[in-house]
Amino acid sequence: PEELGLSAERLGRIVPFFQERYVDTGKLAGLVSLVARNGQLAHVGTCGRRDIASGAPMEQDTIFRIYSMTKPITSVALLTLYEEGRFQLDDPVSRFIPAWADLRVWSDGTPDGWKTEFPEREMQIRDLLTHTSGLTYGFMNRHPIDALYRRRGVERADAANLQEMIDKLSELPLLFSPGTRWSYSVATDVVGYLCE
Repeated sequence: PEELGLSAERLGRIVPFFQERYVDTGKLAGLVSLVARNGQLAHVGTCGRRDIASGAPMEQDTIFRIYSMTKPITSVALLTLYEEGRFQLDDPVSRFIPAWADLRVWSDGTPDGWKTEFPEREMQIRDLLTHTSGLTYGFMNRHPIDALYRRRGVERADAANLQEMIDKLSELPLLFSPGTRWSYSVATDVVGYLCE
């Protein structure tokens, strides 16, 4: 690690940290950690179990089922455009989706009729990347807006393409004022649209 400009002593803290905070507390069954620099491996560590039922320990070559990998890939694609200077993270999303300049925030009601209010500020690109946009998912079933997403066919499986999805979203209120809360959402689909 030192040859790569990293501290072996500090890298040695990774596994005990995850063991104590995540494995021992039951938040995770086990994990593999890896740190590389300039294409060279500096640290690989394991802790916990790869199979709780059998008690099999986690190994460096354990195969994981990983969900939602489109999120980091799409986000990196957008950040590549950021590196090229095509936008700033605090740019309003409406700079690229003009119909979103007038988005409102849910204040009360049902999927059949609702009241809205102005957001504290416009949605920024950073909000899409951090799931603080005020968007949601229809499958969440937590809020009347989730029902609206399902009813209007907002999500990609229901929309013919990203443009149709963006158009449908422009007609619906946000769950909360951008930047004020976190909610897993279709924000990454919007990031994909911005990349287009």
